[in-house]
Amino acid sequence: MTIRSLFFLLLCSLPVCAEEAMLAPGVSRELALARAARYGDVRYDLNVELAPKAERLRGSAEIRFKLREIPAQLVLDWRAPSADRVRDLELNGRAVIPKHENDHLTIPGQFLLAGENRLRLQFESPISASGTAVTRYLDREDGGEYIYTLFVPSDASTVFPCFDQPDLKARFRLEVTVPQDWEVVSNTRARQITPRMDGTKVIKFGETPPISTYLFAFAAGPFVELRDARSPFDTRLYVRRSRRARALEEEEALFRLNREALQFFARYFDHPYPFEKYDLVIVPEFAYGGMEHAGATFLREEAALFPFDPTANDLLSRAELILHEAAHQWFGDLVTMRWFDDLWLKEGFATFMAYKAIEKLLPQYNAWKAFYQRTKPAAYATDATKGTTPIYQEVPNLSAAKSAYGNIVYRKAPSMLRQAEFFLGPENFQRAVQRFIREYAFANATWSDLVVAFERTSGRRLDRWAEAWVKRRGMADVRVHIEVDRRGLISRFTLVQRDVLDEGGAWPMRVKVLLAYDDRKQEVFPITLEGAGATDIPQAAGRPRPAFVFANYEDYGYGRFLLDAASREAVIARLDKIEDDFLRALLWGAVWDSVREAELAPMRYIKLALQLLATERDELTVQSTLNRLQTAFNRYLSAEQRQQVAPQLEAFLLNQSQHAANVGLRITYFRALQSVATTDAARGFLKKLLRSEASVPGMTLRSRDRFSVVTALLARDDPQAPALLEQESRADKSDDARRYAYAAGAARRSAEVKRTYFDAYLNDAQLPESWIEASLAPFNSFEQADLTLPYLEPALRELPRLKRTRKIFFVNNWLAAFIGGQCNERAQNIVRRFLNGAPDLDRDLRLKVLEAADELDRCVRIKQRYANEAGNIERTN
Repeated sequence: MTIRSLFFLLLCSLPVCAEEAMLAPGVSRELALARAARYGDVRYDLNVELAPKAERLRGSAEIRFKLREIPAQLVLDWRAPSADRVRDLELNGRAVIPKHENDHLTIPGQFLLAGENRLRLQFESPISASGTAVTRYLDREDGGEYIYTLFVPSDASTVFPCFDQPDLKARFRLEVTVPQDWEVVSNTRARQITPRMDGTKVIKFGETPPISTYLFAFAAGPFVELRDARSPFDTRLYVRRSRRARALEEEEALFRLNREALQFFARYFDHPYPFEKYDLVIVPEFAYGGMEHAGATFLREEAALFPFDPTANDLLSRAELILHEAAHQWFGDLVTMRWFDDLWLKEGFATFMAYKAIEKLLPQYNAWKAFYQRTKPAAYATDATKGTTPIYQEVPNLSAAKSAYGNIVYRKAPSMLRQAEFFLGPENFQRAVQRFIREYAFANATWSDLVVAFERTSGRRLDRWAEAWVKRRGMADVRVHIEVDRRGLISRFTLVQRDVLDEGGAWPMRVKVLLAYDDRKQEVFPITLEGAGATDIPQAAGRPRPAFVFANYEDYGYGRFLLDAASREAVIARLDKIEDDFLRALLWGAVWDSVREAELAPMRYIKLALQLLATERDELTVQSTLNRLQTAFNRYLSAEQRQQVAPQLEAFLLNQSQHAANVGLRITYFRALQSVATTDAARGFLKKLLRSEASVPGMTLRSRDRFSVVTALLARDDPQAPALLEQESRADKSDDARRYAYAAGAARRSAEVKRTYFDAYLNDAQLPESWIEASLAPFNSFEQADLTLPYLEPALRELPRLKRTRKIFFVNNWLAAFIGGQCNERAQNIVRRFLNGAPDLDRDLRLKVLEAADELDRCVRIKQRYANEAGNIERTN
């Protein structure tokens, strides 16, 4: 028995492991610890039947497991509405009647044996278009029906009884009965296919290596199969029949990137690809961008097969997704976190490794510049709020695991890993990762295990470093202070670190400090910040005062690195003259941070963008700058300021959509124009596009684009918009168009429409979750804040139910829409009143509300400071 197992057995003799705690709804940490200490060598043999249009999945299971010690009772997880969904239980050859309580089946210990045990049972579970772990999608274009599973983080137990915790890895064997024209994809290849006289077939799949329950999966339906003949990983791509032609257009690009990614990761990790094959299953209306099931990644159809002409940013998004999911096959599937409080171990590493792969495989994207532009802002936006969490998040019960997903694990964690690589050195970092994977292959690990690997390869004690980065919430605010003597030479140069949240935190980190000059070569100093307070940089003494200073050159640091006032003015005056694309992107970001901190007027930022963007050729920098410009215009300006500046802004965007240097840039400007189109002239151009009387050169206006235009017109209450929506809906009857039309309809300026949609969100069980999420932003269009404000409090009251019934990210998106659609003190008061009046609100939900409310507070604060300034761009200084 290991020390860990003994500790857990002793722990479970204490009151904290009383039966009521262990058998709470969900999977409590106490239950998981007790089972992990006693249970092992788990195996599931599942036999399921998938029938067309059936509302229930029927199956049988044989569950084998070994006991190191016989417990008082066997506890399986079974989140079914009633016990009659499981029947005919037989444990070790004896019929048993389990007790069903609080999401668990319990069987007295008298039926158990030391060593191997065998449990057989029959089960039923729901299949639905929404709200279930087994989802049905009906393709109305050709009548095809597709069924797929999604068990993360702990939804396998809603489908079949199991030990639904990540550290009880198991071997799975699946046998499935389906119609003969269906394909089935699972974690392994089919070993035997037997046709039957009734028009069905039975498919038996090979046994998996040990994987967690959330990584087991299958998808079934009349998929088209495409094979990568060049792949050493036996890769096949599965897509619904009606998208075969589109998949063939993208086949080579998808296969090439996927193949090269797996080869890169195998080299970097010094460990071969760990599973027998690697499939890509393209799923319509999938809940997430992707899910890394062992040996079979599921991808959202729109993320893989663009329904629009892609820009460089779109292509990079798809590449990041494919690389992220491929990296998971090692970090997440081969080595899995022991508990979901270490979720970052898989998600943070997958994102970080995706950019390591981009650096090698797609050098045209300037990987770490793109990493900054696409990763850091979201991390900072969350980490500056009172709703932030540490990277390591306490998850007392897996019922709360969904709340661990968000910007901290997906954005801050990879940013911390980039800092760790710089802090330790790339070779030490890579050797530690290789050692970690080697030691925990097909097993589970914790963050402390990774830190031990870092310590062994670097020879450094890292407990203080790890405690700060992994266990402390928030981030550093790093400021530059310069003292200059009478000759204009630096006499003292310091960096001052403080905690953004004023909670006393400090983060040891290495950064590069840039001193930029107009008349001499720039200088860069690598600096280590050991803690809070001032850090002197004696190397800078005696040098001339620079034109500007930037304390996070090349973006190795993590935190808020605001420009001092003099440097900010110097950067604004010189931004178009900085040739280094990465540095220019960082400085655009630093100027925007000054806007968010109410140190620079949003109108000033708009002026700068209009002055400089026409000559910017980097698509990602244009994209990120335009995203900020849209926020400044739509959220931070007063109505009067928007009215004054709109004609100039729209004219610029329209001109660039026609004359920018390449089609990617033209599309990028066109999308920005939709977001700010307030005048008759701009809306008139959009309507001409729909009538084919105008175009964006080089761009094909596809269904998604057309409904996006209609959505923008509806949000601005254009009088012709309702008729245009009806016209587009009649012209395009595809499945995607139906979803686009539903989302667009939520933007109608009508109290009755808002009532109908909100009621459907809460009460229509057949409304797909993807439709709800697509419509949340149009419903909460900022132009209609007066209509949606009455729904803010009801939306907040629904949070506990949404947490229980909806998938990962839904609560985040719900709050971002309903709180993010407001920018006024009335909304602030509603949020405060809700939080004050809900003392029993789950802590994770309270933090989610505080996180979303920060942007509301920030918007109000910026408007209060700058809304009275003149709106004319030429007069803004």
